[in-house]
This record gives sequence, structure tokens and C-alpha cells, in this order.
Amino acid sequence: MITGADVWVKRWVDYSSKYGLGYLLNNGYTGVFFNDSTKILLEAKGSKFIYVERKGPEKQDVIAEYTLLNYPKDLQKKVNSSSTFQKLPRR
Repeated sequence: MITGADVWVKRWVDYSSKYGLGYLLNNGYTGVFFNDSTKILLEAKGSKFIYVERKGPEKQDVIAEYTLLNYPKDLQKKVNSSSTFQKLPRR
């Protein structure tokens, strides 16, 4: 998946007034850091994504992997908005 210094942010867009910060990595993955501190990382050409949220008193990251066809209904708005960031120009 993603390893160290071989991956960097190629493009980013600040929609923090509505969603959060969207970015495109040099490996084609697209990510969103949402205003509520949750994160989604979408595969470059696949149908999978990783969802990260902080839970518990120590704010531990909880990581879950889903497909774009099978994910919890409460993530629908975030998945839909993530697809907006996935359409960033890839130049």
C-alpha cells in the first residue's frame, strides 16, 4: 500500500468550509481529512477505501477497510464527498 518517503501529496484542495482537506498522492490514491478528524483514503483504480476515526478517551485511531459497494450507511455522505476529491486533475 503506502510506504514512507516514496509517497507525497501531489495536489490538494481546501474545502474546509464544507468538508475538509482533500488531496491526491503521487501514487494515485486520493484522501480526505474531514473537519471531524476522520479520514478516508481511496485506492487509485480500485473500489476499496480505508476509513480512519479516533475513538475512546485516548483518541486511538481505528482503521476499517470497505468497498465502495459495501460500507456502513452512516458513511454515505463522506464517501460521496470523497468522490468529489477523487476527480481532482491528475497532472
